[in-house]
This record gives sequence, C-alpha cells and structure tokens, in this order.
Amino acid sequence: MNFDYFYNRQSEIYNFIRLPMVLMEDEIFESISIEAKVLYSYMLNRMGLSYKNGWIDEDGKVFIYYTMDAIKQQFNCANDKALKIINELDTKSGIGLIEKKRQGLGKPNRIYVKDFMSVFYDSNNRNPDFRKAEVQTSDNRNSRTPNNRLQDFRKSEGNYNNISNNELRNNDFNKGQKPYGIYKNIFLTDEEYKDLTNELGNRINEYIDRLSSYMKANNREYQDHKATIINRNNKPYRLCIVLL
Repeated sequence: MNFDYFYNRQSEIYNFIRLPMVLMEDEIFESISIEAKVLYSYMLNRMGLSYKNGWIDEDGKVFIYYTMDAIKQQFNCANDKALKIINELDTKSGIGLIEKKRQGLGKPNRIYVKDFMSVFYDSNNRNPDFRKAEVQTSDNRNSRTPNNRLQDFRKSEGNYNNISNNELRNNDFNKGQKPYGIYKNIFLTDEEYKDLTNELGNRINEYIDRLSSYMKANNREYQDHKATIINRNNKPYRLCIVLL
C-alpha cells in the first residue's frame, strides 16, 4: 500500500495513548497480555479527564468509568474476550492494576486505576497524605489482636533478615565492588561497570535502576549483578503497535 506523508502541522492531529515501557519490559508485568496492557494505557489516558470532571471520591482517589461496550469497540471483540482482558487487570481476578466498585443497579462501576510504579517506591517516598493517615491510625495499634501482633512480629523479623542479608552483601566492598542503583543494592566492580557501559551505552543507569527497583520491590537477590543486567537486556520482548 502507498501511504502518504505527514506535512507540517498534520503531524499533530492524532491522539495517542501512553504505553509505559516498564509494562512491556519488567518481569512484574509478564503475566498480563498485550491487550490488557493496552487497555490499562487507555485507562491511564482517562485519568486526567476524570480529575477535571471532579470524579474524586471522599478519600481523594480519582476514578474513571469504562464500560464493557467501550472495550468491545476498541478491541473489536466479543463480550467474553473483553471481560477476560479487564479481569487480567482487576484486584480480585488479576494483577491488581485496577479496582472496580459497584454503585448499584443500573449504574456503571467505578474503576480506580492504580499507579503501576507504586510497587517500586520506597515507603519513605509515599504520598504525604498517605503518610499522614498512617500517623493518625497509630493510636489504634495498641488495640490490635494477638494474631495481628504476631503478624507484625513476623514482618519485623523478616525486615531484620533483610537487614542481615544487606549487611552480608556489603562484604562485597572487600571485593572492590561499589553500590549502584536507586536503592544502592546493585554491586559492581569498576571493570564490570565498564563492561556494562560498553554493552549498554548510555542506557546503563536505566538498566541498573530498573534491576535495583525490581529487587527492592520483590525482595530478590542475585549472585552476579552484571550477568543479571546483561541477561535482562538480551531478553526478547514482544513489540506492540497500536493503531488509532
């Protein structure tokens, strides 16, 4: 087929959805299909409009409306397929990138689109309002049940183990390794960093930060960080082109 060129301001006439690269490349999101990732991107695109429309609940959370008919039309599919796609994103049946709230008979569900990057955030960098809510609920901690206290102890014990693992990992300084990444949990020698620079070019810090965030979010450790970064870089990914 013979397609024409874009001329001057014609290049600005189309609207596009934003498909974050992390959804395509990070292992956390491997379980969901391309269609689900595209649908999530459509939903992200509606968040700004929802905010302008004042679609905000009493807790300050922005929500959208997204009907099954809209999904069927956008993906040119039947109801079963549309339901399967949205269920991949749902908190109850899928990865948890959206949460649906029923509003009653004849009313569309509210859909809360969740922040896909929030799993990478350090707890100290959370939304200030969320941190304030944590402080306000601290008075209720003494009334927790014994089972909950036991769970808290186990969590604390797990945190202690994580600290111990980090202390052990710091012994790598003796091997000439230095800490890199957002959370300073990637350890490389100068030679390893140089090799990675030759392999990845100016994207080296992007790959280091991505692995650093993944390890922090999933409590993962790797014996050889250089090899892990190279392996993730060489991993094939599916290419998705969305025609609008």
